[in-house]
Amino acid sequence: MTTPMRRMARLLVAAAAGVALMMGMAGTAHAYPGSADDRMTSTPTGWWTYQNVDATQVGNLANANGARITDLRVVDASPLRFSVTMVKNTGSYASGWWWYYGVTMAQVNTYLGTNNARLISAVRYGNSYAVVMVPNTGANAKAWGWCDTTYAGISSCLGTTSRLTNIETYGANKFVVIFVNNSEGLGWCWYAGISRAALNNVCGGQSVLDVSQNADGTFNVASVAQSTPDGRVKDFATPTDLVNYAQLSPPDRALFVTPYVTGGTTRWLTSFRHNS
Repeated sequence: MTTPMRRMARLLVAAAAGVALMMGMAGTAHAYPGSADDRMTSTPTGWWTYQNVDATQVGNLANANGARITDLRVVDASPLRFSVTMVKNTGSYASGWWWYYGVTMAQVNTYLGTNNARLISAVRYGNSYAVVMVPNTGANAKAWGWCDTTYAGISSCLGTTSRLTNIETYGANKFVVIFVNNSEGLGWCWYAGISRAALNNVCGGQSVLDVSQNADGTFNVASVAQSTPDGRVKDFATPTDLVNYAQLSPPDRALFVTPYVTGGTTRWLTSFRHNS
């Protein structure tokens, strides 16, 4: 994928295959943008990110932190290792939640129905998926969907009234995407196959919600226009550098952490929101 591809709209997610791990219980939906739109709010909260951790570690860390997962990425399929980002599951971010790995699309859809939930993070590795979901009830409810498709298929999945919130890749021209109805009429963009430099000013400075890297070194991105632009893309030589930067005044919160390779060296990329 070497040619930049895009769609814009003005108005308007190996090891232990077949095994699921669940955390959290469905709770009361809340009338705030926290659990509904974690990547679009700057309400201060505690947060954590961990790299190259296994499923047991992810569960233990979430429990120890009193946190819930907001972003989950597979960095190695065998043995299964994750990049995971969490927020404190209190205050305006409090929500029921679940996460599963080593599951099929049919199983994911069954869990969505059983939990009356919607996805906020999804990635495919091999023939399995790792996903995170929250209750889709009450004031927290959204019309939404997800697809495992090609570049051309993304537009078909979105239709004319939805906007992209998550875009992950697992092979050449193979994507897992999450989208929501754009009832707010927000401006938004998505691109596939663009350079690292192009991520610095997506659609004139929109808030970056998600970034993934293709095997050829290019990137995919989903962004949204907000009255106070945030969601600033930066990358770092180490995860420690990323966290140290975020803790500088004024503090920031990482929405996700994407390890990527450039020139044979691994770097860690995120989109920051203000956390103060």
